[in-house]
Amino acid sequence: MIAITNSLPVKEGAADDIVERFAGSRGHVQDFPGFISMEVLLSEDATEVLVITRWESPEAFDAWVGSEEFRQAHGRGGAGDSLSGHPKMTRYEVAVQRDSSEARSAS
Repeated sequence: MIAITNSLPVKEGAADDIVERFAGSRGHVQDFPGFISMEVLLSEDATEVLVITRWESPEAFDAWVGSEEFRQAHGRGGAGDSLSGHPKMTRYEVAVQRDSSEARSAS
């Protein structure tokens, strides 16, 4: 499994608009083969939105980036006006994963 982080530096007062765009974007990435999950995090000072997606494999993510669905999801425009700088994307291999169900079942 891999995780992709995309750090979006946002202009003052624009963070809620960016978060709302992600909240309203249904049906593109969620149904793509190999997609596991997405989280959109808002920094405490509202200067950054961090998007974390998890994928079954690097190949699944690369297929998403090369897909028509990706072009549709990213082709709406407008978000660039809300950014204060360039987004930074980083790819990670998930080395350890825990969830709350492990803690409950161990009791």
